[in-house]
Amino acid sequence: MLVLLVEDNHLLAKNIIHYLELIDIECDYAGSLAQAESQVYSRPFDAIILDLNLPDGDGLEACKRWKDQRVIAPVIMLTARSGLQDKLSGFEVGADDYLIKPFAMPELVARLRVVAERRPAPKLLKVGELEFDFAGHSVHRLGQELALSRTGWQILSLLARRSPETVEREEIERILWPDSLPDSDSLRSHMHLLRKVVDKPFKHQYLHTIRGVGLCLKAGVNET
Repeated sequence: MLVLLVEDNHLLAKNIIHYLELIDIECDYAGSLAQAESQVYSRPFDAIILDLNLPDGDGLEACKRWKDQRVIAPVIMLTARSGLQDKLSGFEVGADDYLIKPFAMPELVARLRVVAERRPAPKLLKVGELEFDFAGHSVHRLGQELALSRTGWQILSLLARRSPETVEREEIERILWPDSLPDSDSLRSHMHLLRKVVDKPFKHQYLHTIRGVGLCLKAGVNET
C-alpha cells in the first residue's frame, strides 16, 4: 500500500511514518498543502491521510479541489475537531473517513485498509485522441504511448484533469515547485519538450498557451 501523509506536526508525522513502515506500508510525506499539491498528482496513492489545520491552507478546501480534479485516492481526515458538523463538512467535500486526534495507530491502519479496498478501480480519462491512465502513469495518443518525464507527466495530467479549462501559469509553478519557484524559463522549457512529444508527431495541436493567463489542454472542435 502507498500512502500520502499531509501533516504539519513533525513529531506526529514521524510516529505515523515509522509505524506504517514497520508493517510494510510505504508512506510519502508532505508538511504543507504546497508540498502535497506537487505529490498528490505524481504517484497513484492508495490513500491520503490529510490534516485539516495546515499552515498554508484548509484541508477541507484541498480535499474538495483534489476530488474535483479527479484524484481517486480515498482521503482520511485527521483533526482535533470532534463536532458532528465538522465531520459532515468533511464528508461533503469528498472525505472517505474521519479520525479524531489523538488516535491509536492500529485504528488508523484499520481505516486505511478499509478505504483502500473500497477505492474504485481507476478509470481512463480521454481528451480527444489522448487517453490517460492515472494509476499506471501512462498516456497514449492514437494507441502510441508517449514518453514523458516526471515533470511532463505532472503538467499534462494536471491540464487533463482541468481540461478544457485554462490553468494559470502561477498555479502550475506552485504545484511543480512548492518550496521555491524556479527562474521564469523553467516552465517554458518543460512545455517546449512536452509539445515535442504530445503534439509535434500528430496532426492536431492539444497544448495551448493562453497569453497572459496560462495553459490548457483541449481537442480541436472538428475532432471526434
